[in-house]
Order: sequence, then C-alpha cells, then structure tokens
Amino acid sequence: MEEKKTSLRILVRDSYKNLTLKKLYPSRYRAACRADVVPGRVVFLEIREKSLSDNFRLIRAALEKRSEKQDEQWDMSVICIREGMENRGIVMKNCLNAIPQLARAQYIFVNEVSYFLSSLPIRPGTTVIQTWHACGAFKKFGYSAVGSGFGTTKEDLDKYPVHGNFSYVTVSSPEVVWAYAEAFHMEDRLQRILPIGVSRTDMFFSSAYRRKACGKVAWILRRMAPELFLEGTGERGRSDPATGRRETSRELYAKLRDVYSDRAEDAEKEDQTLVPGKKILLYAPTFRGTVGKAAAPAALDIPLMKRALGREYILLINHHPFIRAKDRPKVPESCRTFAFDMTDQVAIEELLTAADMCITDYSSLIFEYSLFERPMIFFAFDMENYLDERGFYYPVSEMMPGPVCRTTQEVIDVLKQENAEFDLARVRDFKYRFMSGCDGHATARLLKLLEK
Repeated sequence: MEEKKTSLRILVRDSYKNLTLKKLYPSRYRAACRADVVPGRVVFLEIREKSLSDNFRLIRAALEKRSEKQDEQWDMSVICIREGMENRGIVMKNCLNAIPQLARAQYIFVNEVSYFLSSLPIRPGTTVIQTWHACGAFKKFGYSAVGSGFGTTKEDLDKYPVHGNFSYVTVSSPEVVWAYAEAFHMEDRLQRILPIGVSRTDMFFSSAYRRKACGKVAWILRRMAPELFLEGTGERGRSDPATGRRETSRELYAKLRDVYSDRAEDAEKEDQTLVPGKKILLYAPTFRGTVGKAAAPAALDIPLMKRALGREYILLINHHPFIRAKDRPKVPESCRTFAFDMTDQVAIEELLTAADMCITDYSSLIFEYSLFERPMIFFAFDMENYLDERGFYYPVSEMMPGPVCRTTQEVIDVLKQENAEFDLARVRDFKYRFMSGCDGHATARLLKLLEK
C-alpha cells in the first residue's frame, strides 16, 4: 500500500513539473515577450523568501542612490514566488503573475536556484544575474551533488534544469570560480562567473552598520534578559591597563545609546559594552535533510554549556531559515539567562557582527565571519554522515580554520583552556583565499557590470 502511495506521489509530481515547466510557463513567457523590454526595468526575483533579502536590499539601495545622483531611471520591482516553500497551487499562481514582469525586464536578479526561472526561454534583451546567497564554496550543491543523498539525479536535472539561464554569476573570490562552474554546469562559460565579491558583505565594512547591528543585538538582549545589564553582574569589558588589551570592534561599537533604544533614560546611562562582563558565542548550524523537510541539529547540550561557561559567556542561537519555527529545538527554561534563540529577532549578519566567537558546523557563514578575523569552533558531531550526504568542495582540513569538536564537552574544553589559543593567522589566510573579492565595494563593481 505504501509503495502505491509513493508511486502516486511521484506520478503527480512529474505530471505537475511537465505541465508547468515544459508547457505552461514557457508558452506564457513567449506570449508576454510580444511586448518590448523596458529599458531600466529591474526585477529582484526572490525564490524562497517572503520579502527582499540581504544582497538585493543593498543592490536596490545603490541603484536608488545612483538614480538620484546621475538622473537615471530605474523601474524596480520585487517578486516572491515561494518555490519549494508553499503548496503547488500558490507557487503556480505566483509564477504566472511574475511572467509578464520578467518578460519585459532588462535585468533580473536572482540569488537562489529555480525550476521556474530555468524553464523560461529568456529573451536576448534580458540579462539574468545570479548573486548567490552564500559566499565561498563549502558544501557541494547543484550538479556537484548529483547522486548524493542531498542531490537529485543528472537525468532529472537535464530534463528539468534548476541552475539555468544565468547570464552572469557573482562569487566571492577567484578561488571558487571552478566550484560554481561545476555546480551550475557552466564549465564552458567560466568568463561569466565573476569574482567581484558578494554585495551583502559590503555592510561589514561600514562602521555605522557595525555600530547599529551591535546596538540592536544589545537592545534585544536587554529586553529578553534585563538582569544581564544590572550593576554588579560583571566587569564592563574596558581596556585592561595591565595588559594593554584593546577593545574589540564589538566593544567599541556595542553601545546601548543607539537608535534602537526606545527609552529616553537609555541615552542618559553610561556607555556599556554589548553585554557587561560576558563574551558572546554565536551558535549557527546549517540544516539537516532536504530543503522541504529541513531539520535542526539538537546535539549541543545547552545546560552543560551553561554550567561550565555561564559565568563568562552567553550563547546566541540562529537556526537556518529553512527550519520552521515549530521544528526548532527549544532553549531549556533553566538556561534563559544564558542561551537565546535569536532566529526571528535579528538578521544573521547582525549576529555575526556582534559575536566574539562563532560555533558552527558546515555552514557557509564561516566565509562572512572570516572577514572579522575572529575565532571559530566547528561542532561537527555528524561529519561522516554529512560527508556521505553532501560532500565538500575542499578537504575538511582546509575548510575548517579552527578546532573541530565532536561533543559538547570538547567545545567546552576548547573554551576553558587557559589563554585558549586560536590560530587567527589561519583564519586570515582563509579569508584572503576565499573572500578576496569582498572588500566593501562589491556592489559598486556590480553596478559597473550593468553599465557594460
């Protein structure tokens, strides 16, 4: 009986794909192309998100600023089709509504893969720019993952492409061009993969952004656990005259006198560091399973960490956006002043800015975090299984520029070491290798591409 249900599901899925991707979408697009391309029309196509995401916000803001200075006209719109995130009926409706705008666009920006976009016979007057949502090249994806537990089959990708129609792809450094060529099946178009950097990393080079991000994290933590900010809870984290230790960027910019403070008395208080007397650990793992059935790892023992590290650290947790809120592991009530789920509170970029140290597993956020040249710990409790399912583009030793731990106790032991040493020179080398195109000017280089 179960086999019949499975066969029926496969039949329904294939029929839907064939109807929409081979017939309906292409024919509607060709019909919409009877109208001319509109010069200066830009469409930001969000595949999974409900609203404009990080890369696109910066690009749109740059185009708006350029319009004001150079008297250029940009007709910009945002389309969210929710492919893979909503039921088929909603996605089909969204795609059909999107087609007339896509057909008349001069530029289409996308930062994900899409069966829908790949099914369209894009007209010559339209340029599609893939600003991929991740930096570097860590976990295998696309054609690189064919035949793995995560990837589909080559036959399915050939029949229903999901990585097609990209005029250009922007990546974080020359080092990773080969990996994206393999993933997108663009080995014959290497010149179309441009290592000009990733737009959303530009914000990390702005002191105003860093100050605001840290202020926002502090403001939210103060509302979640005001006792962390009471007098007498610990040292304020000022420079130590004996050692001459300089304040870190988080300490310099994490002042509660910030635009995110909604109380007048906050402005009258003495400046405080992000969390007085505490260092911030960010735990940001990637998801397990498939996109549609993403699961969060639950191997980190938070109560054990609190008992061992609670006097010196607080733990901020950010789950992958594919994981639904109801499926996220709950923070134990006994740990409410130590561990905080920040997934729906602030953006991951803001958490990266505020964190003194990052604990992750196989997430590509290590590339962004390396820009700060701060310590990283890799909690890789299921490495063998993950390697079998996804695989990495580079050997593990090259992709994890920090201690690799298999248990929570090993993570604690690393953090409890007297004067725990992290090889920050290795982090720096990692940054220059995989993030050399990210220097605060990636968006400016992207706008120059539009000029051409």
